[in-house]
Amino acid sequence: MRFSWVCRKFIRDFERVSVKQRVQNLYDKAGYGLFLAVMLGGCSVFDQIEDVDQAQLQAEAVPAPESRKFDGADCPIFFQGLASGEAQERFFEKGKCGNEAPYHVFALGGDYPVQLGPEAKLNCAMTTQLQRYFADVVQPQALRHLGQSVVKVRVAASYACRRRNGRRSGKFSEHAFMNAMDISALTLSDGRTLTVKRDWRGLGRDARFMKAINRGACKYFTTVLGPGGDTYHQDHFHFDLARHGRKGTYRVCK
Repeated sequence: MRFSWVCRKFIRDFERVSVKQRVQNLYDKAGYGLFLAVMLGGCSVFDQIEDVDQAQLQAEAVPAPESRKFDGADCPIFFQGLASGEAQERFFEKGKCGNEAPYHVFALGGDYPVQLGPEAKLNCAMTTQLQRYFADVVQPQALRHLGQSVVKVRVAASYACRRRNGRRSGKFSEHAFMNAMDISALTLSDGRTLTVKRDWRGLGRDARFMKAINRGACKYFTTVLGPGGDTYHQDHFHFDLARHGRKGTYRVCK
């Protein structure tokens, strides 16, 4: 794990101060103790943001199926009973957006089924990877950290004919191709709901769970963005299967 440059410098300077000086500072400087707690606590959060080893990610990656192989009623994940949804007719709009074989996805199956709310508009590859991700990462981490499973996720976005980050120009978002989904909250079997915006930060079990499923997603999707990434993803996780690099397998994981 790595510290930000500010955190490393702060802790290095702090360790150079003698114990006697630290105690004296606690008496002489109002609010020093609170400031120290905030700084060290903040640095602990930064410490949980890891550098991504691309070679390791590639070695552990779970390849997605080639969605071009499937037509509207031909996606294996559905007839295997591992996802619930409806095949839709090919759909395109505005000359760029849409997909050859779209699906309305209601739920992901497996030992611990998960309802999607609202339903998501996705292609076969994204649906397949989402089911694998929840079965292999989200549910095991939920049981490990929280002692219960996830029963529902709040879909913040799936299909949307727009450019990246809502800009007026530039590349189209993977949402425009039904090749992406955003998650803003997860409901547990006891009825409690965790939100990315509220529960990502901190050092408690909820935060550890959120960070674990964020990092675990990197094996299943080529783009993973969350609160540890950029300003556009402070309240949700973004997953997609965009093609990065020459082979289209490079992974952006933040």
